[in-house]
Formats: sequence, structure tokens, C-alpha cells
Amino acid sequence: MECFWSDLSKHPRCPHGPTILFGTSAKGKLEKFYACSACRERKMCRFYLKAGQNLTKNQISQWERETKQYVSRYHHRPLYLRLNVAMGLAQDKRFYCHTCEQLVLKNEKDNLTKHSGHDLKEGLTDYEMKHPTEILKPLENSKQEAQYFFTKQSTEDIVNILLKLNAKQALCIGTPKIHEYILENHEDKISSLLLDFDARFHNFFGPLNYCWYNLMNNHFFDENAIHVFKDFLTQNRGKDTYLICDPPFGARVEAMSWTLKRISDLHKKWNNIEDESDCLKILFIFPYFMESIMRQKSNPPGISGGLKDLRMTDYKVSYENHTLFVTDSNSAKLSPIRIFTNVPLNLFELPEASGYKYCRNCEKWVARENRHCKKCKECTSKNGLTYKHCNICKRCVKPYWKHCSICNRCAITKHSCGQKPKVSGNCHKCNKPGHTEKECEINAIKVEKANKRKATNEILTNNIKKKKVDNTLTSDDNELEHTKKESGINTTEGKKATKRKATEKKLTNNVKQEVDSTRKSNDNEPEHTGEKSGTNTTKAKKSNKRKATEEKKLAKNVKKEMDSTRESDDREPKTSMKNKLEKNSEINVKLLKNTKSSRTKHKAELHSTSNGIAKTKE
Repeated sequence: MECFWSDLSKHPRCPHGPTILFGTSAKGKLEKFYACSACRERKMCRFYLKAGQNLTKNQISQWERETKQYVSRYHHRPLYLRLNVAMGLAQDKRFYCHTCEQLVLKNEKDNLTKHSGHDLKEGLTDYEMKHPTEILKPLENSKQEAQYFFTKQSTEDIVNILLKLNAKQALCIGTPKIHEYILENHEDKISSLLLDFDARFHNFFGPLNYCWYNLMNNHFFDENAIHVFKDFLTQNRGKDTYLICDPPFGARVEAMSWTLKRISDLHKKWNNIEDESDCLKILFIFPYFMESIMRQKSNPPGISGGLKDLRMTDYKVSYENHTLFVTDSNSAKLSPIRIFTNVPLNLFELPEASGYKYCRNCEKWVARENRHCKKCKECTSKNGLTYKHCNICKRCVKPYWKHCSICNRCAITKHSCGQKPKVSGNCHKCNKPGHTEKECEINAIKVEKANKRKATNEILTNNIKKKKVDNTLTSDDNELEHTKKESGINTTEGKKATKRKATEKKLTNNVKQEVDSTRKSNDNEPEHTGEKSGTNTTKAKKSNKRKATEEKKLAKNVKKEMDSTRESDDREPKTSMKNKLEKNSEINVKLLKNTKSSRTKHKAELHSTSNGIAKTKE
């Protein structure tokens, strides 16, 4: 069966308020119909109307009569006055009739005769009058209004959480225990309003503290209660307002999510709230195993708010009158009931005295047994037991589960391999029958798309890396070429300089050799005696001096030539190698010519001197 969001003001009405649009699939066709929002059995409320059909006039008048009859059982104002009278009486004069669901006063006439044979609670104390949950018998009809009351410890813990969050207003939907505790202990700090489907609370709370209310369709049975509700939500401009809701666990999440979103929107609208931190804070109490259903099924696709945005805390809520929903060291199982909230989990402080701790990695308060898994990177336990990590499944599982190679998943030790449980409803993802969300084809398609996307991303990254490498290589090549050019110029210049030095050295060596040869020739000449020989020696000395001066001049000329070539090289660093070589060769030729001319000149002088000496001998 499906439940649809729609405009409830246009829906037909039953005694419990606007009906809800449901749908059932039969032979591949979806049949929509309107039915009661509160009762999940036709016996409790027989309203049924197919979508597209209209009620006849007789049917409309009949449902209006039944609605008046249902609502007229309780008149809040007279019942509240009766409560004040009862509080002024002695304890032994106060009764409560469970059969008639009303207070009975002993001083009234004929009261004992009217209630003879009824289930009476006698001698009501002042504490019981202020704590009706201590008197009233819990409603146990699971198809309509199954009622379970919090334990004293859970009540105190939840109120302490509200106090730590600096709550100023507490809207209690289906949580009379919280409402009672606030009125008794923290009325000066928190104002509280109870909205409940249980009409018996008319006898114990005034019109400003209690409203008869249907959570499934956001319906107030008394029109005046709407004004009380609005006044409460607009207190303190709507700031620090918290909604605490404990619904029937068999109720439709779609209907409850619609209501919570509606209340949140009204709170935002009536207080002109723009800052998200001032929005309505929600504490929704529900079983932990309904977490995935709340996220996937509570809202239509693309719509946020309501139950969809709530996150689960580790706090275990306990109940007095339920054997399974108990958190006790003596009990075999721990309570599966948790608090879901839109409050940041790092601010939602759980009682350390009860074993709760703060996980720095997850930045939230967790239960004692909830260990942080480094592989999953979160605290994974949900059912009150320490989970273990399965490396094959790549997730944490319950401690009594084992990995089955046949089923290719973790399961309980004793299970029938290959057998799948029968699925009656539709898949939460594709909305088709015959399979669950985990077995849906959409998962495989998503995995394929993710793998393709991953592969394309890898290709793109590789291409980008290649481009970067190519760019770096080309830039490196350009730099190398540039450096090579620069180094080439430098090397050519260096080569030129070394060649120039070599030629200079060669020239100087040639000059030295010439000078040495002349000296040797002079030293080898024979010594002559007599006057003529003396005169000749003086002439030889003069010639030697002259030669020395000529050598000096020659050396100076060589030096000047070398300096001029250096200056020209420095001025023209970018001249070609060919021009340089030609220039150097010209210089070398010049120098050689000079040296040759000097040599011939010197030889001629030597020859003349030798002729002169020969003539003197003769």
C-alpha cells in the first residue's frame, strides 16, 4: 500500500479529520482511494471512497452527524472547571471512572449510582491528579492508538537534553510524560503544550496546556485549539522552540512527515524566520530499523523537510509498559527505539552517567558499545551491540553474522542459502514489485555509471598529466636550445680567444727565436786584436744596441697589434667565425712580413759588418 502527499483541505472528511489518499497495486494497476488517517482497520473507521468519486448528499450528512457525535463527548472548558473543583476536595472524595473516562466527585448527587459496576480508581492524590499517566490505563489497540509511556529515566534524560540545548518552548506530540515532567519541575524555564490523540487528557489539563489532536493529518478536533497552537509557536518569536514526537510505530511515515513539514513551515511563516538556526528543532522517537524507510519513503522525490532530513542518535528510549522496549541490564535485548533529530549531533549531548561517550572522529555522542571503525570511518553500531567489519562486504555487520560465500553476503549462521524472502511491497528506489532496494537494478546501473565516470575521469587526468609533461618537456627543450645558443656563443668566443692567445704566443716565440739566433751569431764571431779590432768591436756594440732597440720596437708593434685585435673582438662579439679567422690570418701575415723584413734587414747589417771585418784583415 502506498500513501500520497496531497492537499488535505480538498479531501473528504471522517470523524478523525481529513482522510488520506492511499493506493494499492492489483494486476499491475494502481487503485487510489481515500481512507481514515488514524485507524488502520475498516472496523475502527469504515470510511472508504475511491479516488475520482464523490460522496452523495446522504453520505455527507451521515458523516457530519457521526463527526459531531464523536467530538461532542468532550467539552474542554467544563471539564477543566471540574478539575479545579476536584483539586479543592479531599483525597477520598476524588475518583476516576475508566469506563466513562471522566473524573467523579463524591459530593455530587447520584454519582455513585451512575457509576456502580464501573471500573473506578478511588482516592486520587494530588500527585496523580497532576500526573494522569499514573492513573490512565495505556491504550493498547495497535491498529489505532497503541500507547506506551516513557520510563522515569528516559523522561529525565530527554528533558535534560532539552535544557542543555536551551529550549524555551516544548511542543509535546504524543509525549504526556515529558509534558508532565516539565510542568512539575521546569515550568519556569520551559513552556509546554501537549498535542495528543488521547481525549482522556481533557480531564487533567487546561485548554492552554492540552489540545486534542491527530498527528496523521495535522487536525485539531476543537477549532479554538488552533489559536492556542499558533500562540504557542509564536512565543519568543519562535526562537528555541522544540518539537518532541512519540508516534505509533505502525503509523505511515509519509503522513507523519507531511505533518512535521507543515508545522515547520507554519512556524517559519508565523515568525518570519529567515535564519535556519531559528527554525523548529525536532526530536522524533522511532525504531532504529525504520531509518532507511524514513529517508527513502517519507517524502515524495525532490522534497526535503519532515522526516527525511532527520539523523539518528544513539540514545535508547525505554518504556514502562512494553517488554521489548526496555533498556535494562537484566533484559536480554536492549530497546530498539532511538531519537531522530535535525539538531547537530555534536550539540545533542547524551548522558555520560548512562555510558554514552563523545566520538571525536564522528563528532557526535555515541553509545558505550559503539566503536569507531577506521575502515568505514564511522561508528557503525545501531542495535546496541558492537559491530564487526567484513573485509569482503566492505562494511560493518552484526557480531553474530558470518560471510556466506554462496550468497556472497553476510548473514546469520543458520540460514538457507540461495533462498530469497518473499517481497510483498514495492522497491523504494524503482517503485516496482518483486524485489528489495538492495537487489534493485538501479544499484547496478549506478555502479556502472560510477565506474564509467571514474574511468573517464582517469583518462582525462592522464591526458592532462601528459599535456603537462609535454609542455614541461618542450619548455625544457627550449631552455636547452637557448642555453646551447648562449653557450655556443660563449664557446666560440672562448675558442677565438684561445686561438688568439696561441697566435700571440707563436709570434712572441718567433721573435724570441730570431733574437736568440742573432745573439748566437754575434757570440760565435772571432775576437780581433789591435786597434782595428777595437774599432770593430765598438761598431759591433753599436750594432747590437741598434738591434736591441729594433727588437723592442718590433715587440711593441706586436703588442699593439694584439691589443687592437682584442678590442675589435670585444666590440664585435657577434661577428662570424669566418671574418674573425680572416682578420686573424691577415694580422698573422702582417706580423710575419714584419718579422721577415726585420730579419732580412738584420742579415744585411750582419753581412755588411762581416765584409768590413774581412777588409780589415786583408
